[in-house]
Amino acid sequence: MKNTSTRLLLSCAAIGVAGGLLFIVNSYLGGTVNAVLPVLYGLTLGVYFMPGAIAQRLFRRGGVALLVAAISGLVSAAFQPLGFGAALIAVGIGLVQELPFLVVRYRRWPTWLFVAGSVLSGVVLAIGMYRLVGAHALDAVGAGILIAGSVLSPVIFTLLALALGRALEATGVTRGLDRRR
Repeated sequence: MKNTSTRLLLSCAAIGVAGGLLFIVNSYLGGTVNAVLPVLYGLTLGVYFMPGAIAQRLFRRGGVALLVAAISGLVSAAFQPLGFGAALIAVGIGLVQELPFLVVRYRRWPTWLFVAGSVLSGVVLAIGMYRLVGAHALDAVGAGILIAGSVLSPVIFTLLALALGRALEATGVTRGLDRRR
């Protein structure tokens, strides 16, 4: 991240802390859903994509999704059942969020690229959820719901994050931080 200002780092830290608080709440909500109705567990996982997508939408700089995801994971690590494993998972999500933009060398930021990255992440997530939740023990409908939820959840939450990013950008909080201006 060339020419990284203190203002950008503090903005990423603020988004990261807010994301960490969201991760804490989601870890208990998701755990409850997994215990009660495991076929819907995949729907809760898209929350982990929000902080990175918001940062990418606001700042349009390489590395911000990874930085924000790492901060979010570290903030939440002490307060959720997975502990430091949550921080590692968050960093992995941040890396996956950076990939589509790395391919275009951080020169283009269209919405479809955010969606493409979240679909790719959703497919990887669906494979993991199939194995973790034990979808092979579910009936065909239950396994289908789990897989569909795991694929769609990152897309839905990424689109929500983009809408939040647009709303934040409209307030003028990113003036001077976006490289396009």
